[in-house]
Amino acid sequence: MDRRQRVTRLVEHARSPRHRGVIPDADVAMPGGSPECGGSVVVYLKADGDGGIAGLSFTGEGDTISQGATDLAIEKVLREGLSLEEVLALDYDGFIEEIGRDVVGSRTRNATLGLSTIKNAVRRYLRERGGRTSARSVS
Repeated sequence: MDRRQRVTRLVEHARSPRHRGVIPDADVAMPGGSPECGGSVVVYLKADGDGGIAGLSFTGEGDTISQGATDLAIEKVLREGLSLEEVLALDYDGFIEEIGRDVVGSRTRNATLGLSTIKNAVRRYLRERGGRTSARSVS
């Protein structure tokens, strides 16, 4: 994917997010924000009770990078069927590379706002449930 395609993809996810909305029976509603980027999100996490994720969505306000990258992060988690533990192991630099370092430029906080909030939602879920992820584990 060239730079123009990466920019188009990010803008499309910001303008027409696939994972925007509230999960009414979410286990966790985790707010996140960054004074540096002026963006804010709330991530909604519904766990499946077996170490996996049954639902993940967000609401928020901010620039194209923060909102588009949040939608892309959720899409990655859901598309790859990541477990709670695998979400915690996601690499910020690797995620920036997937979006396009040339697209994000110096605005890495904007691009990682959603991913860091997703990780915080998972941490809260695990903390509130005594750190148990049940039968699923990272291979």
